[in-house]
Amino acid sequence: MDASRLKDRIVIVTGASSGIGAATALAFAAVQAKVVLAARRVERLRGLAERITQGGGTALAVAADLTREADVLRLFAATTERFGRIDVLINNAGIADATPTDALSIERWRTVLDTNLTSAFLCSREAMKVMKPQRRGRIINIGSLSAHVPRADSAAYTASKFALDGLTRSMALDGRAHGIAVSIFHPGMVVSELAPGMAAAPPETMSDPADTADILVHMASVPDHLNFLSGLMLPLSVPFLGRG
Repeated sequence: MDASRLKDRIVIVTGASSGIGAATALAFAAVQAKVVLAARRVERLRGLAERITQGGGTALAVAADLTREADVLRLFAATTERFGRIDVLINNAGIADATPTDALSIERWRTVLDTNLTSAFLCSREAMKVMKPQRRGRIINIGSLSAHVPRADSAAYTASKFALDGLTRSMALDGRAHGIAVSIFHPGMVVSELAPGMAAAPPETMSDPADTADILVHMASVPDHLNFLSGLMLPLSVPFLGRG
């Protein structure tokens, strides 16, 4: 990995107020990328931005509900106004859900799909508008192990992550003629506020958000003409291969 390629590149990280998003922002800042932090919790964003700037990095915090088109437009306008371009977009905003199908309300279904899928579409659409004239750019979506093997009682979450994988493949085709690489990384069993119960799980069944962040930096640091299309990480002890 040649992380020096990321020096001074402009990286937007959504869902940056905690978990994978916060760890990813810190990891990109550590290799001297300039990071734009987007999420709804403004105080957390400001605290993270301050931590990055105090460490000698550059960070811009933009409070935004990424399910709202107007907020997404404001995020990208603020980024281009400050930095003039966008090099990398990490679509990390998301929520978990564990609701039996027969108890899943249409409102909850829409909330999960809007947060996990529509936000990625809106952000990617705006990123592509900036990246096409640049003839360069990279979009990395954060998927899930559930896009390969669903959990019980997760119809909305599973549908959103399978759809995100499909969206990634479609956008990868749309972007390649313009020098835009689109990819997806599927972390499995990460300690996160998305599912607080995971914190009580045995450590050997979990990964740290920083592990995912390091992989995302690697995916973003490959040469511009290459695309790290898809990746999957999971603890060895998690049932997946053969479901054993």
